[in-house]
Amino acid sequence: MDRPVVVFQEALMRFRALSSPSLLLTVILTAVPLTVALTARDQLSRRTGDIGMSVYEDANFRGRNATFIEDMPDLRSTGLNRKISSIRVASGEIWQVCTERNYGGRCLVVSGTEDNLQRNGWNDTIQSARRVQGNAGNGGFGRGGGIGRGGGGRGGSARPAPGTVELYAGTQYTGDVRVVERAEPNLRRLNFNDRASSIRVAPGEAWEVCVNINYDDCRLIDDDLVTLNALGLNRLVSSLRPRPSWNSGIGRGNGGRAGQRPQAILYDQTNYRGRSILLTGDEPQIRLGSNNNGSLRVIAGRWELCVQPQFGGQCVSVAQNTPDLRSLSLRGRVSSARPR
Repeated sequence: MDRPVVVFQEALMRFRALSSPSLLLTVILTAVPLTVALTARDQLSRRTGDIGMSVYEDANFRGRNATFIEDMPDLRSTGLNRKISSIRVASGEIWQVCTERNYGGRCLVVSGTEDNLQRNGWNDTIQSARRVQGNAGNGGFGRGGGIGRGGGGRGGSARPAPGTVELYAGTQYTGDVRVVERAEPNLRRLNFNDRASSIRVAPGEAWEVCVNINYDDCRLIDDDLVTLNALGLNRLVSSLRPRPSWNSGIGRGNGGRAGQRPQAILYDQTNYRGRSILLTGDEPQIRLGSNNNGSLRVIAGRWELCVQPQFGGQCVSVAQNTPDLRSLSLRGRVSSARPR
């Protein structure tokens, strides 16, 4: 027999002979919380906040609570299955919580604190949880730092930590996740090759995300994308690496801000699609294939595009995003480029 039940029965027998119903009721009511507390103590750490992930039944870290110090594929044993309203994660740790048992359904990467899960639609939904990164580890699932609660209405309140990018198997930042903090030439090493469907990037940073291993056929991403279909990369990403940041945002290029280093992205198809090259300085000879140079995204500065190598032949100066280089009579003809 479970120890909490024994405690309850002993208390009940001790006062069964009492004539006061109110006193008996008091004993019963005080014994029930004891049962919950002992059950939580037997299964989970009693500490909240110094290690692992602490979960609370009510908002603002109130009500029944428990601290997970190991992966929890099924929360039914804790008494808090689909009853969690706030979360506190220990410093240096990152956890993933999911709406189904065994880490299925929608999943969310969390770090720090969430005082009210109702704000992002996660109140009373969590059925499993596991550590992504932190003190105890979990067999290599993910690495690096960061949090996946996208801002701006993306399902949460924070952005990834500096120097990190988050790859999700599902759109809208759901499903299995990998937190990457350095150049990764082959995602097979993380068991995530051709699996990413959405991505989250730390503020002010940019990552080169590539179709092939070793950074071949890449796109530059500086903002969260709820679906990689927007860049033709859904379930196609095989490598990625951090690139120089510019804080102006892809798709919002207008010559950049004062003092920014000139940067641009040249694509071999219109509307910023296809193979691409990041321009950060003089490029005396550009080869993107037979059907190259369909569009230009200006991140910062003004750029001179020329139809011959070594900046020869016809050249034009461009300072704005150009979704179709045919408007400049340069489609398929850019052979060199440099900042001006």
